[in-house]
Amino acid sequence: MLVFAACGGNDVDPRVIAGGGVGDGEIDGELNVYVIDTSTDAPIAGAMVQVGTSSPSTDATGLVTFTDVEGKQTITVVANGYRSAQWIGVNGANVTVGLSPRDPATIPQATISGQITGYDSVVAPNVKVGLVLYSQNDNLGDAANNLPTPDGMNVCFAGTVCDYSVVTRTGTVSLLGLIVDFDGNGTPADDTDDVQIPIAYAAKTGITVADGVDQATNNLPLIEAGNLENVSIDTAGAPASLTERATIIGYDLSADEVVQVPVTTGADQSAYLVPKPAALGATSYRLSAIAQTASGDRGAQSIVIRRNLTGPALSTGDWIVPPTGVSATRTTATFTPTPGAKAHSVTWETTAGDELFNVTIFDETSSVTVPASAALPSGALRARVTAIGATFDVNDFSLDDDIDQLFGLASEPVEIE
Repeated sequence: MLVFAACGGNDVDPRVIAGGGVGDGEIDGELNVYVIDTSTDAPIAGAMVQVGTSSPSTDATGLVTFTDVEGKQTITVVANGYRSAQWIGVNGANVTVGLSPRDPATIPQATISGQITGYDSVVAPNVKVGLVLYSQNDNLGDAANNLPTPDGMNVCFAGTVCDYSVVTRTGTVSLLGLIVDFDGNGTPADDTDDVQIPIAYAAKTGITVADGVDQATNNLPLIEAGNLENVSIDTAGAPASLTERATIIGYDLSADEVVQVPVTTGADQSAYLVPKPAALGATSYRLSAIAQTASGDRGAQSIVIRRNLTGPALSTGDWIVPPTGVSATRTTATFTPTPGAKAHSVTWETTAGDELFNVTIFDETSSVTVPASAALPSGALRARVTAIGATFDVNDFSLDDDIDQLFGLASEPVEIE
């Protein structure tokens, strides 16, 4: 048995890791790589997977197996119709890499409509405005979380009745109605001095939404005043150079459903009115915050997410700072890693923000080269280096199962001519 263990290495049964990830012990003889579609979790057949000098293609199940490999590896994945990806410093016998489609299919969606019940009973000192939002899944970049509602039909301005329509993602969805007192301070052409103070909320949870199946008469009852509370928001610790700040209070209703409440402009963040978690079927608050420059996503940013918070005092805690010394060309990128970051990534994208090639780095590597198989197009591009704050083990994680261990991202972009 001892001889077999010494010679056989770590040959494990191949398995797909939910959402993408690494696991099942260090690489010691065999490496199994699955490639999946990030939007559907379906296997991608015919993807080219390069490890060292070997570059086979995945089979019908999205799998390719490498032998005679040991220790950390660099895995590059290229597939027709998908954005290419590379993982550096990977050390798990089973690896699942997710690729994003270059031209995503139409996002499954439907329209839900109804009324905010009791809207007429809410009194606003200035102008009453209602807004209806749908719950999101826990994938920050999923386009299904940002579906627009045409013509602002999810907004009610003044009036005594709030008839709403909102375009939502599919699956289990909750709707949240936010009613604010709007004061434009007498300057309709200038929204910088607008003030929006929350005065009431309405909600309905557990709505099952199927693609293309619209639903009417989904009325949202008001949340009783006793189920609301004022919370304070502390963003101390944000990088001093990132002076533009925004916060969102959320509620985790399940492993893959979160209700988000944007903190409105001009509101007092030392006493912000929100539903108590129990009013939405949650047990705690989530606080998300972003700090950035006036350049928005074209400049440095830091994002922090804190879960399982109890009110009324909500704090972002420690932040991740953006990498420094970032330099990039069409074929290379170098940077100084952020101390304390769990991993880093480098993304080449168009100036419109469309991702072209992504590198995820799990070790101390601070200089990367775009492989020939993922050659980038001509024209102006942007490279974005991101530090990732998390508590999971980079050699043993699942993006689906361990998403709640991700607590921060901080990025620094550079323009490439």
